[in-house]
This record gives sequence, C-alpha cells and structure tokens, in this order.
Amino acid sequence: MTTTESLPSDIYAIADVHGRADLLEVMLGYIAAASSDHQSKPVVIFLGDLIDRGPYSPKVLDQVYSTLDLYPGSRLILGNHDFYLRELLRGALTHEDAVNWMDWGGVATVSAYSNRPVPDFENIAADIRRVFPHHADLLENALTFKEIGRFCFVHAGIRPGVQLANQSEYDLRWIRAGFLDHMDVFGHVVLHGHTITKSLRPEVYSNRIALDTGAYRTGRLSAAVIRRDELSHFVCTELTATGAIQVGEWRPD
Repeated sequence: MTTTESLPSDIYAIADVHGRADLLEVMLGYIAAASSDHQSKPVVIFLGDLIDRGPYSPKVLDQVYSTLDLYPGSRLILGNHDFYLRELLRGALTHEDAVNWMDWGGVATVSAYSNRPVPDFENIAADIRRVFPHHADLLENALTFKEIGRFCFVHAGIRPGVQLANQSEYDLRWIRAGFLDHMDVFGHVVLHGHTITKSLRPEVYSNRIALDTGAYRTGRLSAAVIRRDELSHFVCTELTATGAIQVGEWRPD
C-alpha cells in the first residue's frame, strides 16, 4: 500500500522542454535550491518531448541524463518527438516517420547534433552514437508512463476506459481527442504535456493537469510540484523582455 509517508517529499513533473536548455537550466537550479532548503532529494519526472523545435536539444538530453543520476527515482517518459530520435539511433526510423519528424521540428535537432546534410540519417545516427552514447541509453530506458500515488505521469494522455497496463504506446504518446474532452475521472489524476494549453499556463481539471506551456515559442517552461500526494503549486521559468530568465512559483486561482 502506498502511503504519503512512503512517497517522495517533492515530485516535479516537467513537460515539453523542446530544446530550451536555457529554461531548463534555471528550472533545475530552482529544484536544487528548493531541495537544499528542505533537506530532501526530490523526484523529477520529465514528461517527454525533450527535443526538436528549440535550439539546444543535445544539451537538454545531457541535463536530463544528469538529473536522473542526481535524484534517484527520477525518470524520463518518452514523448512522440523523442521516439523519432530513439528510432534513428536504433536504425529503425521509417521513411514516413523521418518525413514527419523533419516537418515537425526534427531539423533543429539533427542539425544541432551533426553537420551532415539531411537526409544522411545513417551517418547522423553514427555521429550521435559516437559522441553521445549516453543519449541512446537515456532514450532506451525511458518509460511510457509512471504511477506515483494517486497520480499518473504520461506524455500525451490515456485512453478512457482502458487500464493503464493495457494502454497502447501510441495513445500514451499521441492521444488528444477522447482524452482532452473526457470529463469523467480516471483511476489517477493524469499529469501530461503534448498539447499546448490555451492559456499558455498550466491548467488544472478535475481529472488531469496540463503542463505544456509551449516553451519553444512562448519562452515559458512549467513544472507541477506534487507534495504528499497533492498538487502543491507550479514553477515556471520565463524569458523576460530583457532576455533574462526569471523563475517563480505560481498557484492557479
């Protein structure tokens, strides 16, 4: 039986970094300072889509790899964008997936990793495996979902009426219709990214918490803080008009 006493002191769920290593660096600094103040080690759950669109995807994977090593129990949930990079490194990227990936922001990622022209994917993959072997390990060890207490951490969402163990990997990484418009409760409160919120702030619903605030284009990266099996607050790192990055706690009305 899971009790609040057996849960991590603080769980941080971070969604859809999309290459914004600058925003993530400030977020991780906040987490380090907060855990020092509380004399505890948090668990950090990355909800996927570390890469693409933003400029610093390789650095983001380095940051995530180091964070998982620093805070035991922390995990990466594989996003639909991360899936394409994993398939590339496996040598299993299909032509259709490659075309979609490049259209959806993958050019920024492969260009950050290698100077080779697209679509020289075989040699691009070889470059990445040679210089960043730990990135392949990170993606291979990623989960499709994670349960902690009464919360479920996932990239896109879940299919209503289907047990977690029976969810398809495709739905966990891609679902929108059928999940976002589902008003009834699930077996867990679902924390997810994948779909940018209309408010560009974290949004709380009766059955889910939406955390994708469009970091790659809004300059705002968001995390939910779960404390003693309850939503405590949100943390947002934001690019200001002067080019500085500020961090602050935020609680919805």
